[in-house]
Amino acid sequence: MLEIKEFVEQNKLSFLFSGDLSIARVAGLQQQLLKAPSKVLHADVKVADVENLDLSFLQLLLVWARSMKQSGKNLTFDFQLEPEFARIFDESGFRESISRL
Repeated sequence: MLEIKEFVEQNKLSFLFSGDLSIARVAGLQQQLLKAPSKVLHADVKVADVENLDLSFLQLLLVWARSMKQSGKNLTFDFQLEPEFARIFDESGFRESISRL
């Protein structure tokens, strides 16, 4: 099951993504990211307790992060992944891409 928690406090947005982060859930994830408040200055993204993860989630998150950075937002990421998902994260080049933002 996909779970997204969103918290907005002052100029900071926090997302917690957990559960099924696969292509089957990308439409819901995309809608949640698109609804994110644009007036915040900082966004924290945490990914934890993942049941399923594929490249579609990582690609969506990367596109959103680039858009946020281009509009002057500061981003922080915290990925707490089991070894099988950490491998996807590393081999996809996402870790490198996110560090270049």
